[in-house]
Amino acid sequence: MAVDLRPGGPRSSLLYRQAYDEEQRVCPEVDERIEPVCLLYPRSWVEAVDAMPGTKDLDYSFLGSLYRPEVYANRAWVLDFARRRFTARSYLQLSESPPDHHSLGSFDHTGESDGVWVPKEVPWPDRAFFNPHYFQILRRSQFALCPAGDAPWSNRFFEAVMCRAIPIVTDPLHAGRHDREREIGYTMLFADDEHRYDPEVADENRRLFIEHQTLINP
Repeated sequence: MAVDLRPGGPRSSLLYRQAYDEEQRVCPEVDERIEPVCLLYPRSWVEAVDAMPGTKDLDYSFLGSLYRPEVYANRAWVLDFARRRFTARSYLQLSESPPDHHSLGSFDHTGESDGVWVPKEVPWPDRAFFNPHYFQILRRSQFALCPAGDAPWSNRFFEAVMCRAIPIVTDPLHAGRHDREREIGYTMLFADDEHRYDPEVADENRRLFIEHQTLINP
């Protein structure tokens, strides 16, 4: 069946289909020009994340693209935030390492190739790749910076929630592709807030994720 997620793209559609395939269920036809749905994640991803150590030994993390022209305006705040609030317990790894990027501290792993994977740089059938390094860092993080990408949202928000990392955003629109996803009720914090990690908040976010964004029976 056709899965047309808007805004979404190949990766979101592939994950949606995979969620149904893994439950051996027929994927319904989806056309978000008619009615929005919640993006789904497959059971295998949830189980892989749950099997990773959840030590929460990192306070903040961000892994992803920043310097690409189509995302820079939405993500430049990450650099300022990292300069002000990242610590020796944080983790920053930008997918690009331009010559004018200077290390921001011991937490800055930009330029290291291990674990760097950019969905838009691979053929679309391969974009539903589960990147262990990326998820291991999220699983260890108390807070994950979740800026917009080339749209006012990114998959990173949902993936942080799945990993029990509390999302840090600068706009409530970053919490989903449309009102239906934003109304799930995830707790997020803003960049200028005081940030105190609450495991109960993280657990409740994950419970909502399982209920609304997987086909796993709670």
